[in-house]
Amino acid sequence: MVIITSVLMLATALQGIAIPESAPAAARTLRPAGARTSESSETAARQAGSVDPAPAVSEFDRLGTEGNAAVYNLDYAGARQIFRKMTELAPDRPAGYVYLANNLWLETLNSSRRLSSSLYSNDSFYAQTAESDKTDQKRDKEFAALIKQAIAAAAAIQSKDPNNTEGLYYDAAALGLRAAYKATVGRSFRRAIGDANDSILLYKKLLKVDPNYYDAYLSVGLYEYVVGSLPFGWKVLARLAGLKGSKEKGVEHLETVADRGKYTCDDARVILIGIYAREHKLDRSLEVISYLAAKYPRNYLFGVERGAMLYRANRKDEGEHAFAELLKDQRTSQAASDVVNYQWGEALMAGGDFAGALQRFSSVIRWPQSDQGLISLSHLYAAQSLDALGKRGEAIAEYHIVLQRENIFDSHERAAQGLKGEARPSTAARTR
Repeated sequence: MVIITSVLMLATALQGIAIPESAPAAARTLRPAGARTSESSETAARQAGSVDPAPAVSEFDRLGTEGNAAVYNLDYAGARQIFRKMTELAPDRPAGYVYLANNLWLETLNSSRRLSSSLYSNDSFYAQTAESDKTDQKRDKEFAALIKQAIAAAAAIQSKDPNNTEGLYYDAAALGLRAAYKATVGRSFRRAIGDANDSILLYKKLLKVDPNYYDAYLSVGLYEYVVGSLPFGWKVLARLAGLKGSKEKGVEHLETVADRGKYTCDDARVILIGIYAREHKLDRSLEVISYLAAKYPRNYLFGVERGAMLYRANRKDEGEHAFAELLKDQRTSQAASDVVNYQWGEALMAGGDFAGALQRFSSVIRWPQSDQGLISLSHLYAAQSLDALGKRGEAIAEYHIVLQRENIFDSHERAAQGLKGEARPSTAARTR
């Protein structure tokens, strides 16, 4: 049980930017580093007649591609309308319900500022004093209803044909999405384990039926990488529990999805951003981030991730420019000044620029529209920055403010440690 919990937590952390379970089929005009085939070789093969022409796209699939592009551009209202058209066009197919649930999940994370990679690479996110966080019960019920409809539609298909690939794929996708919702929205990791395991088993069954169903390798590849990344002792225990994985095989699967997936190639690219960074291949990670940022210009999160990655690659001037440009963009500054300044502050703190970090966290605190959770964490990191700058009196005042606010993750515990003189840099800062 503990092993599987660790796998689920690491999987969530590696995802970085929260991943849609199904994303649009990406344009193949640019491939990230590690992709198996080049555009020129594919074009030449098609001209030589060795590659089948692209099949006609149905209205149902067109809506799916259009809707998921809207999701990646953070247009949740527009995506919702499109996905509803899918369910009206084909109420007996599970895809529309999965996409609607996915859209609701990501909209929920975005509204609570949980679409940030640093959040999931910080041990504090996984610290719990209760079984789960308090959540919006109305949203929870809506999400649960959509997942129920998706699973029912997938089950109906499988009742006629147990090996139907569409039924297997969206059954697995619905279960995986439910696990992700529990882990990221409710921070109820134990409750997510069963769905996560069942989802992987279904994906593996699907790949036995059709080894060329490349989208299914997304979750299987992530699973392989996560289990393969466990420390030696945990890896031994994992094998005893029947869990096997390979980092190399996992990356290979994910690069195959990025290159050949129909629905989830951009999902694979997002996951590879985090994996390349973990493997100290920052140039590759930046290449993929830049590609996605150009493809989805309305998604400021890719710009934020790019700025943070530039700092991590010790390209501080470029990182500073990237964050500054985001704040100059009126659309981004009006929607997410708190996210930009918070991530910028973390990047500066990780590099030891505590004065610069303090300025950014102070900006989060002052902005009237800032998320209350980010304000609390900004007070905490401002206190740690002040301590690092030798301004103990001001730091103590900030720690007290944290204790007067709602406990975000383990913010009260860390503020109490700070008051005792036991403050330490944030996990996110130390692991960058």
